[in-house]
Formats: sequence, C-alpha cells, structure tokens
Amino acid sequence: MIILRFIILFILFSINSGHAHYFSESFSKWNISNQDIKVNFNLLELEATRILKIDKYQKLLSNNLSENEIFKIYLEKNLFVESEGIGCDLKDDAKILSSKEGYLRVELNYKCPFSSNIKIVNNALFYLIDSHIHIARIYRNNSILLEKALFFNDQSIHINEEAKEKKFFSQFSNFIHSGFNHIIGGYDHLIFVLGLLLLINNFKLLFLAITGFTIGHSITLALTALEIVIPNISLIEAIIGFTIMFVALEYFNEKQNSPYISIAFLITLSTALLILSVINILHIPVFLLTGLLIISISYILIKNYYSTGDKLLISLTVTFGLIHGFGFGSFLMSTNFDTSQTIVSLLGFNLGVEIGQLVFVGLILLIYKILMTLKMNNIIIFSKDLFFIITLSMGMFWYIQRLFI
Repeated sequence: MIILRFIILFILFSINSGHAHYFSESFSKWNISNQDIKVNFNLLELEATRILKIDKYQKLLSNNLSENEIFKIYLEKNLFVESEGIGCDLKDDAKILSSKEGYLRVELNYKCPFSSNIKIVNNALFYLIDSHIHIARIYRNNSILLEKALFFNDQSIHINEEAKEKKFFSQFSNFIHSGFNHIIGGYDHLIFVLGLLLLINNFKLLFLAITGFTIGHSITLALTALEIVIPNISLIEAIIGFTIMFVALEYFNEKQNSPYISIAFLITLSTALLILSVINILHIPVFLLTGLLIISISYILIKNYYSTGDKLLISLTVTFGLIHGFGFGSFLMSTNFDTSQTIVSLLGFNLGVEIGQLVFVGLILLIYKILMTLKMNNIIIFSKDLFFIITLSMGMFWYIQRLFI
C-alpha cells in the first residue's frame, strides 16, 4: 500500500511540477547618472520561461522569437521608472547581454525629466508566483546607494536625498527579511526540517540534530557568500532533493525494522540514473551518483547493525546541513550583494534564515503538543506515514528533475 501511494504521488508531482524550482528570485543593478538610469536585470533562464503561461507571450513563440527575446519584451512592459512623479522613457529597446550559462541578463536604459525624487517599480514575475523575491541594488554615479529586497506586497523603491548614505541597520534588517522569506518560501528546506522533527522522538537528540543542521548550513553559507567555495548550483539543488528523499527512507527503515527495502530502492534508482548518464541523457558525474549510493548504503548498514545510531544521525544532519548551506549561500551570492558590507549581509541573511526556521519548528511542536494533549495518537501516526510518503515522492522528484536542469 505504501509503495502504491508513493508511485501515485510521484506521478502527480511529475505532471504538475514540470518547471518546479524550489525558490523564485531575480536580481537587478541600477545606476543613476543625472537624468540617465541604466539597469541590468538578471535571473535564471528557467525562471524567465514562467511568462509563457501568459497567452499573449505564449503566442509570440509562433513569431520565431526566442524565449529570451520574449522575456525582454515582457520586461519592458513591467519595469517602470519615474522622477518627480513623471514617467521616464526608454531611450532604446532593451538588450540581451552575455551572461553565465543558465542565466539571462537584460539591459534597459531610461531617460528621466528630472534627476531627483526617483521611483522604481518592478512588477515582473510577482503576479505569476507570489513567493518571488527580487533583489535590487541602486548606484549613483557607480557608487552604491542602497539595496532592497522586493516582494509581492512591496514592489517599489523610492530614491531621494535621504538615501544617499547607507544605513547599517537598514542593510542589516533588509537581509534579515530576505533570509526569513527565503527559508519560509523554500519548501524543500522546510520539508527536510519537518522530516527531522518527525523522525526524532527524543528532545535532547532533536536539539542536537537541529543544532547540527544549523551549524552545518551556517558554515557553507559563509564559505559560499565569501566566495571561498564556489559550488555547482544545479548539483547542489539535486543533492538537496536527495537529502529529503533519504530522510523519508530513514523513517521507513525504522518503521519496518529492515534496511533492505531502502537499499534495494537506492540501488535501483542509482542504476537507472547511471544508465541515463552513460547514454548522455543526464549530464552528471558518475562518481557523484556512485558516491551517494555507497555513502547511503554504508550509513544504513552501520546504523542497523551497530549501536551508534544517535551519533550517526547527528553526523548525518551536520553533513546535510553543509549541503543545504550551499543552497542558501548560492542564493545570497547570486544577489551580488555589496562586498564592502559582506559581514552585515551574511549575518543578517543567516539570522533571517534561523528566525524563519525557529518559527517553523515552534509552530510544528505546538501542533504536535495539541494533538498529544487531545490524545489523537491515531491521527499522529497516520499523519506521519502520509507525510513521509509525500516526502519520499517529493524528494525523489526534486532529485531527478534537478539533474535534468
């Protein structure tokens, strides 16, 4: 029955989430020089394809326009600049600039009637996905002026004389907000944390596991943001999917008191992916697939046959925390945050992530406490089984889908 539910859910995720990306973000760099304003707008090419859900842009494909060219047209109609309440005009058509692989960079140039009291409004993508975040950095004559995160309910930037000097607390609080929204909207990270909560019954062990996960992702967040380590974002996102899948397998190992079904599952999945890699359908290092398989099976067997399960679980959460931290760090690094404010940005973003994580953990523990007080044990058991079936399905889907990106 569990296997049947898993297969059904995996098929549903495959049908409905073909363009799933764990989080939606874009970035822009604005330079104000008197009455001239130039902006470079950056995002993943995969994110740009979201506009094809809109009929009038979908129809442009029949005009032999590329997806990037269609997004350029969309952007011209969804970015607005005004000064002293009067709209600024585009000096010429938007241009697609060269960018690193997998990303799209569009340049627009505006001419304003005045150089003061400038307002920027960015409506791009927010009405297609309300969890979208946009990071905008504003320069005046190539000198950093301010940085702001835009959200569904706040899509404008007001620039006046008071914004000429950067304010420490404004920068710090902005990144706290960004980190908080990133973790709350990052469903894969939340599902992993929820998996840990439901997997561990001992409060002391749960505390150590969450602490280990926090330490792990804080380390790699810092290493990535400081550009000491530059991870392969696509592979990191895929491995995050694997960690989610593995937490679900760990639950079913304990429930069935046998590791062999999980081992057979991992061997079958890895073999299929290896075959796809060998015939060049997937472009993924064979050593990575092999390494994940060997490490996973070794962990399962050691935990099953030796009385070191708790220590192994803590080590596992630290390791998985390191992997998830690369995901956080890649997001922060891709915002092109001001390197002169690296510590402020890093601390603020990490604090925002931790606040979001604590809020989520507290909410789940409160719900669990209420259910236990009401003695709804059967509902708790059923909910845990259902959750881990969904988690296994989602983790496997994200793992495979992100290998194809």
